Amino acid sequence: MFKERIKTHHSAMGDGKKHLKGPGNVYELLSVSKDDTENAVIYIHVPFCTKICTFCNMRRSLQAPTKEYADLIVEEIREYSKLEYVKNTVFDAVYFGGGTPTTLSSADLTKILRTLKAELTFTEEAEFTVETTVTQLQEEKWRTLIEEGVNRFSLGVQTFNEEGRKLMGRIGSGENAYELLKALKQMSVTVSMDLIYNYKGQSMEDLYEDLDKIIALDLDGFSMYSLIDMKETKISEAQGQDNDEKMFFAISEHMEKAGYRFLELTKMVKGDSYRYIMNRHAGADTLPLGAGAGGSMRGVAMMNPINLDEYKDSILNFKKRMGMEFLPSYKDIVCFKGDIQTIRLPRNTELYKDKEAYMEMLHKLTENEMVCKKNNEFYLTQKGVYWGNTISRELYNLI
Repeated sequence: MFKERIKTHHSAMGDGKKHLKGPGNVYELLSVSKDDTENAVIYIHVPFCTKICTFCNMRRSLQAPTKEYADLIVEEIREYSKLEYVKNTVFDAVYFGGGTPTTLSSADLTKILRTLKAELTFTEEAEFTVETTVTQLQEEKWRTLIEEGVNRFSLGVQTFNEEGRKLMGRIGSGENAYELLKALKQMSVTVSMDLIYNYKGQSMEDLYEDLDKIIALDLDGFSMYSLIDMKETKISEAQGQDNDEKMFFAISEHMEKAGYRFLELTKMVKGDSYRYIMNRHAGADTLPLGAGAGGSMRGVAMMNPINLDEYKDSILNFKKRMGMEFLPSYKDIVCFKGDIQTIRLPRNTELYKDKEAYMEMLHKLTENEMVCKKNNEFYLTQKGVYWGNTISRELYNLI
């Protein structure tokens, strides 16, 4: 039915400009009362890395964190906490992403975590996630983070295979990665890892060895990414789409037998609810903190400058921060995309302009065994998950 697979949700949606209302002052737009009770989440960006991996094109730089970076985030939290809308918001999850958040010292991470809890309101079971690497999470640091309330770790392992790790520019051995994950699993926290597959030279035996290590560790979940060829990266090109498809179904079938299930198009879980991303897929407000962080509150999209001097200036002149207002219809689009990312066809069928074209697409998806009907809703099958982002783009083109 489809020829080329879209591998990432960033490429699965079309142009959202038609949902733009126009620029607006963040301080003014968030200085109003909150009229709903929906939970929100926080994203904190730490754009520093000690080494740039060959497959990565994220917003990051090869340098140690500046001495004042944590203090700037603390000040940013305090500025937001004064705004009426933020003050009345209850947050359900915090995600430290990057870059590598654990390039920050234990003292700096503690400072940020304590400020969050002192200045903002959280649900009783709020999820606090720190993304990290094998070499940047020493025992002293992870013990401190757990003491300060971090209850979920996401490790960028990518593979335990030594040749694969070398190809990807990973620091530290696969054995060290395994032992770190094993230690974390004994601490009653949620532990997840990233897995990259279909890289040059990877055999099916290599793939199954990675999967069996995940099973042996009893990880709560793992994100699975087929290597994407991007001009900004330095890694060798991925193996072809036939091998990509073969490996995807090997992963899904092997791990389903081990008790894992798809939570997202690229994530299988056994004990991980991943509240941060599930809230986002449902259209939750996302407060962005840190240089290069992006999010939206009350329909106002905000993107912090990645340049550290500009980021600092934006905090010193907080009342002048500008965002981009979206029309109410944009949240419908976020939820539309979120439904597909969470393994179902969009529930809001009123968005389709051409219902006949949608019914024709639904018939094709069903006929090609990409969707199945359960309790009056349509869910993606394994085959549908594989083509999920492509399906997302096709359906988006109908609204």
